[in-house]
Amino acid sequence: MPMLGGIPGHPKSKVLLTGGTGFIASHILDHLLECGFDVVVTARSQAKGERILASIANAPNIVNAVGCKVTYAVVANVAEPGAFDEVIKSNSFTYCIHTASPYQLSFSDPLNDCLLPAINGTIELLFSLQKYASSSLLRVIYTSSSAAILNPPNHRESYDESSWPDDETLNWEMATDPNAPGDTTYRASKKYAEMAAWEFMEENELSWDLATICNTYTFGPLPRSLDVSNGQKVNTSNKRILDCLQGKWAEKIPPTAPVFTFVDVRDVAVAHVRAMVRPEAGGKRFYVVGGTFSNPLIAAIVHSASLSPELQGRPYKYSGYCKRCLTLDDYPNRHWRFDNWRSKRVLGMEYRDINQSVADTVLSLRKMGIVGEKYPVIAGHRAPADKTLPN
Repeated sequence: MPMLGGIPGHPKSKVLLTGGTGFIASHILDHLLECGFDVVVTARSQAKGERILASIANAPNIVNAVGCKVTYAVVANVAEPGAFDEVIKSNSFTYCIHTASPYQLSFSDPLNDCLLPAINGTIELLFSLQKYASSSLLRVIYTSSSAAILNPPNHRESYDESSWPDDETLNWEMATDPNAPGDTTYRASKKYAEMAAWEFMEENELSWDLATICNTYTFGPLPRSLDVSNGQKVNTSNKRILDCLQGKWAEKIPPTAPVFTFVDVRDVAVAHVRAMVRPEAGGKRFYVVGGTFSNPLIAAIVHSASLSPELQGRPYKYSGYCKRCLTLDDYPNRHWRFDNWRSKRVLGMEYRDINQSVADTVLSLRKMGIVGEKYPVIAGHRAPADKTLPN
């Protein structure tokens, strides 16, 4: 954990965190506060900004003990020229973490709904920081994605931070096609936005540097600021756990593909903050991945909870999994390898396993009232011991 304010002997540092209502950003905010930073978050509306502050006020953490200050600034459209000028001119930031970017799997207008907001939003932020924050700024952290590393469907044997998607498999023409399959446009937005950030750094003489976090499919507890009463949706990764709990896997467990790697959102948050403050992290990409998973393994963990007196914080032993779910496992016999050695060496990452991540997500969904206490039927069978979820 970084020292108070992030730098020994330095006055308390202030961080600009964009996209403050997002799944990952909410956990980054928590960890920043635990580490003693003052934070200004950006939100797309006043209502969303107020919801962030309310979620902090109602949370049991060390914010009051260390005297951290959290405020918000409304940035309605991150891609608009000068969108970040006012908040940056009004504060003295030591660090910036940029998470704000569109995320969905289909777009009627890929260029204007996804690609330009992701790319221009990143460049506009860097321009504003160059103009108004260079005297105080030390580093920018950009939240990229494993989408900017992997090369489906022509996967390599192994992936690390040196990997980028080939133009043959992911290019601008594909990205701007509204009929492109699956998540093509989103993956391209992460590829081109991260490339644009590195190009900006190369083309400008700056007193600060950049690091990027390329995290994979991300599970973990939901943001406290999530407003499910007004239709706010659970993030895409956790949606498969929610579907399992809501009985949508009652007859059949859906295929896991194309993603079989995961990381816990709390580890993603730690990676961002450590990359922010550790000098040796500057100028580097970090492939942040905790391990592998499959949908039948998620189902086995959900069902195995009925065998444990406590769910939270207790990693499951393999023998505790629901064996009927595991017989349906679709994890491929031959799967590409991931190399997260840099994140472990430079950032000191120790990743949570899939058991804890799924278990804590289940508890989070329950505590927010999104799911009830009954265990679901999965693939035609009930849990080994059909009990309610433990408190």
